Amino acid sequence: MIRVNNFYSKKDVGYAHVRDGKMCPMMRANRDYRMLINMPSEKVDMGFLKELLRLTRFEHALMLAAAVFIGETVVLRSVPQLSSMIILSLLVPIFSEMGSFALNDYLDIETDRLNKKKERPLVKGTISPWFALWFSVVSLSSSVLLSYFINTNAFLIALVFNLLAIAYNWKLKDLPLVGNIYIGLSMAIPFIFGNFVISDKISMLAIALALIGFVAGLAREIVKSAQDMEGDMKARGSKTLPVVIGKRPALAMASLLYILFIPLSISPFVLGLWISPLPACMIGIGDGLILMIVYNLITKPEDSYGFARNASLAAFAIGLVGILLSAI
Repeated sequence: MIRVNNFYSKKDVGYAHVRDGKMCPMMRANRDYRMLINMPSEKVDMGFLKELLRLTRFEHALMLAAAVFIGETVVLRSVPQLSSMIILSLLVPIFSEMGSFALNDYLDIETDRLNKKKERPLVKGTISPWFALWFSVVSLSSSVLLSYFINTNAFLIALVFNLLAIAYNWKLKDLPLVGNIYIGLSMAIPFIFGNFVISDKISMLAIALALIGFVAGLAREIVKSAQDMEGDMKARGSKTLPVVIGKRPALAMASLLYILFIPLSISPFVLGLWISPLPACMIGIGDGLILMIVYNLITKPEDSYGFARNASLAAFAIGLVGILLSAI
């Protein structure tokens, strides 16, 4: 068995239908499927799994599942018991996020190449586009199907947002601000979803958390749009916010949203969530990271894209843990 780039070469037995040195798309998808379920090499097993996690941005999926769990916890004011319904409620956002990112990379291969995102599995060729598409369809469908067994509200939320995920990846991301707003909503809805898993009535705490998620997600996505502006224009003809108003005004808008995030981060406590020194410290760390992002976006915007996106994700995660500790 010969390996190239951590995976199989065309001399692998699975490449029997190779014509003129090229393998048909369906054969590539079949190869990836076989690699996922029946790998003869432990090293290749782990290599493919690592690439799959990178394709689906699994850390984002875990964060959304955590947001659902926090939404459930703040409504109950205690940690929910681990029932089948709670497990299903955590799997719904995981499958949704994984499917959405796989579809995103499938549709954005050329854009990612132009933006020199060489770490992306489809750009590197470590996962085939057909497998990414197949995985996306299965994941998004699973998300909707699992939500059906929770309750009607959960099912409707999952159905609408998975359809929006498809629309976003296909077209909405190319429209000024519309795509950014969708991403903000996708970071807000897990708290509302978690609320409705537990109760038919909406909680003000869940709304406050959703607003925090929306502002953080919108700001982060505007920064991403600025970072990807050239590639988006060339590959997709996108009319994103930075294309329409310019990079600096778009980054200024993102900075204002990040500043708004800071007072919003204490709103759950104003609404009655109990606070202790440790959660307060974690919220403070998160807000400190946000201030660093704003400073960098103002002083050296072109060099701050990666830091802004990573630090905002870290700030949001740290803040979520602080809120979770306050709710239990």
